[in-house]
Amino acid sequence: MPFIQLEKCTRCLKCEKDCPAQAITIATGEISDACIHCGHCVAICPEMAVRPDFGDVFLLQPHAVTPKDFRNLSSGIRSCRSFLSKDVPDAVLLQLVDNMKHYPSASNARPLQISIVRSKEKVKLLNDLTEEALIRLFSLVCSPWISPFIRIFAPSMNIKKLKRYKDTFVERQKTNDSQICHHAPAVLLFHGEVSKTGMAEADANIWATYTSIYANTLGLGTCFNGFIVKAMGKKSKLNPQFKVPANHQVYASLLVGYPKVKFRNEASRQSPIVVLL
Repeated sequence: MPFIQLEKCTRCLKCEKDCPAQAITIATGEISDACIHCGHCVAICPEMAVRPDFGDVFLLQPHAVTPKDFRNLSSGIRSCRSFLSKDVPDAVLLQLVDNMKHYPSASNARPLQISIVRSKEKVKLLNDLTEEALIRLFSLVCSPWISPFIRIFAPSMNIKKLKRYKDTFVERQKTNDSQICHHAPAVLLFHGEVSKTGMAEADANIWATYTSIYANTLGLGTCFNGFIVKAMGKKSKLNPQFKVPANHQVYASLLVGYPKVKFRNEASRQSPIVVLL
């Protein structure tokens, strides 16, 4: 629980007014158990009189990132599926994880854990097991017993196209031994407890997105991998092999490594449809 050092406090009330849970009473120097541990009180105090749950307090440094800088950065970030045969140092991987403590979450909870798959043997195992799981899924959906029901209850699903994709996928296995992981030197798995009310999936996608952006500033390439997420769903047999607890589910997966290619052009895309209310 954060606490207030009253001897430093000037009673400006900034923390009390900004607290989203209305948990602070400066008159008594108390923070109630209504606290949601968001850290706003620590961040806003000009005297550093509010101490955090963990660690210390540091003065924020002015940043020099302009809107143009960020637009240029984001327009240059593309999914990387071609990596150099070069390991990402553990120190860099841990740097990516350490910075996650600054990222927002959907419900102010921080339920996620990170598994880093970084040995070549484990990455290859993750690739192969995911391929097997996907082929089983494709075969089930395209089977003559299941596909009629799919056409009735999910008419938007194109069974013929899915079957072609499955056949192509299987054929490519003969010449490509890393269709899923693309020989990435590291794979980050974002996982949390299975819950009907929690927002771990949203949190995982938020953290993975921020991590992808941060990784690119470190000269790394990234690729979001939904195939791994599908294969490592609830109660997946893959999970124990990658130290994912039995009551956890993988909600996001990010391939990480040094890119083999460089992109020089901004590729235009259609902007999202927007409705102003």
